Amino acid sequence: MRSVAEHAGVSHQTVSRVVNGDPTVTDAVRERVVAAMTELGYRPSAGGRAMARGRTEVVGLVIPHDPGFAFANDHLIRMMTGAEQELAGRGYGMLLSTRETSKDPASAYRRFDRRRLVDGLIVEGGGGTAALPHLVELGYPVVVIGYTEDDLPMVHPDDEGGAYAVTQHLLALGHRRIGVVNGPPESRLAMAARLRGFHRAYSDARIEPAPDLMVHGDFTFESGYAAAQRLMAPPHPPTAVFAFNDAMALGVLRWMRENGRKVPGDVSVAGFDDTSAAILGETPLTSVALQSVDLGRRAAQILLDLLDGNATHNDETIMAGRLMVRASTAPPPAVARG
Repeated sequence: MRSVAEHAGVSHQTVSRVVNGDPTVTDAVRERVVAAMTELGYRPSAGGRAMARGRTEVVGLVIPHDPGFAFANDHLIRMMTGAEQELAGRGYGMLLSTRETSKDPASAYRRFDRRRLVDGLIVEGGGGTAALPHLVELGYPVVVIGYTEDDLPMVHPDDEGGAYAVTQHLLALGHRRIGVVNGPPESRLAMAARLRGFHRAYSDARIEPAPDLMVHGDFTFESGYAAAQRLMAPPHPPTAVFAFNDAMALGVLRWMRENGRKVPGDVSVAGFDDTSAAILGETPLTSVALQSVDLGRRAAQILLDLLDGNATHNDETIMAGRLMVRASTAPPPAVARG
């Protein structure tokens, strides 16, 4: 910068003002400085400029799940991709933080306690949001992908509408005993929305759902496998199983195949998320396609708008999903025979 100043015949403070877009610099001086920068091949340090403004130009993306789960989850990977694309397009970097241990989701937030590593945070709410008020107290702008009971902007799929579409599809096929594999307590708000959609479809069809056909999983393949075993054990098992994410639905499919139940000949199976794995198996899975990339991108847009002072968002953005009907769902055996 001093070399540029000497070449242009100005002070290094003037060069700094030109670099930072100070409107008080005259056009003639600005042109001299820019010409000197071009001639000397000088490029301003983006990091230095950000520090001068008190900004890091980095956004934290908090995924309060184990790294193994996060990087094996197609929905989360696509969501991260959308956020990173938007941030990079506007000159920001992204710092990813996952939890350190499965018993401590808050560890994903803790590294932001003492050092100002980022300008703001995007938080995936599926692993729990108990630490959000603390982050707000520290002064971070926060946007949640998912649900929160705190007064913060949220971006999430239309969970209720998606579950309604799946359940309505199964009821229209003739299923009446539909088993549900619910998700973990950390995702209770999203799961509550999916249950509302499930029950609303039954209500609109003027049918009562069976009261004994819901079990809980933790969004993993293994928990779906175990859930299928529990659901199919009673004398009158369901004719269809709706798992609240694809990983659990694929676990259900595996149990059915290993225990001689044909899908969809004996039992229909549906999931939620429409991950890449949903279409790769022997029986492509009926599921709800989420706008995963757009969820991440929209959350980043809202956060950057907050940082730039262009808008205040304390509302809820709901992004519609799409029912993808595939070979894993068909009429129940009695209807098919009739």
